[in-house]
Amino acid sequence: MSRRITATLGALLGVVGLAAVVAPQITAPLPTGDAFVAFVGAVLLLGTLGQIQRRRRTEVEYAETPDAELAVDLPTPGDDFDRRLNRLSLTRFNEADRHRLREDIGEVAVTTLQRREAYSAEEAREALEAGTWTGDPFAAAFFTGRAPDAEVTDRLRELLHRELPFKRRAVRAVDAVERLLEGDDD
Repeated sequence: MSRRITATLGALLGVVGLAAVVAPQITAPLPTGDAFVAFVGAVLLLGTLGQIQRRRRTEVEYAETPDAELAVDLPTPGDDFDRRLNRLSLTRFNEADRHRLREDIGEVAVTTLQRREAYSAEEAREALEAGTWTGDPFAAAFFTGRAPDAEVTDRLRELLHRELPFKRRAVRAVDAVERLLEGDDD
């Protein structure tokens, strides 16, 4: 039998069965002897075996799921600053890059001093030029252009360090601005 005939016959028998539950008198004319029950059981058994055979011959199909959403690489805040600092170590004496970097950090420091310390823009610039904006002498020296007002051993340690003094002072200035922003500066 084809699938369509089997499905139609199954649906018809299902409707008759539901109707027999609601109104049992409609099944009264059907034979209910042992031979009839055995015949119906044999038909159902043959149908079951046919479905099992059909399923065994059918190729297994798998559902195809869509690709997972791809991760997007977003830039990390501060990566550009790190690249600029690392480029300074490659070109030791590029004064234009140093000047731009000092100006960029200075703008952030001025804005931070205006917000956290209620300085005017002019007062903030004066504090940067005088080196009074932070308790870190190396961070202060980044903007003053003078030698840091620190102990001789600390100054020697900075000179003997592997990194350029400008780069170390720039990092110290950024750290000092961050501490100011968080309210932890001395």
